[in-house]
Amino acid sequence: MNTTPPWLRARIAAVLLLLLPVAVFALSRPIGRDIEFPKDYEAAKAAAIRKVIQNERFTFIDGIVSYWEPDYATRLSFTGDASALTEFLAELRKLPGLSTRLILYRGRDDEQRRDSTWQLDFSKAHPDRLTLYLNLNAKGLEFDKIIFPDWGGQ
Repeated sequence: MNTTPPWLRARIAAVLLLLLPVAVFALSRPIGRDIEFPKDYEAAKAAAIRKVIQNERFTFIDGIVSYWEPDYATRLSFTGDASALTEFLAELRKLPGLSTRLILYRGRDDEQRRDSTWQLDFSKAHPDRLTLYLNLNAKGLEFDKIIFPDWGGQ
């Protein structure tokens, strides 16, 4: 026989429901101009990536680390013109032992979300690959002036 009063059960349930968003939010966190690399990640490779993302020539907006399976990813948002993006892509392509993927997407710019010009994604599930998301709806980006580096079929 349950001796807990119904009003107490209702309050406990309400508190647990209020705490649920905190537990879900804890699956991601903000990060500055950095990447959360795996603990055993090659130090020289991490330093080379950091040299690019921490370069002040590229305007950093914000970043987030996601602890969602399977990627456990870090995504960094940047803004800039075609010249800055061209230089960013060229720097990424120079990184030894890393492949670069380019994904074009139609970002949003409304009251609910403001997508940056481009985002760089590092996934712990694919630690030898960087993914650059290019926002086709980025305002002011002259796409015809972007110079893409030789992709080289790696």
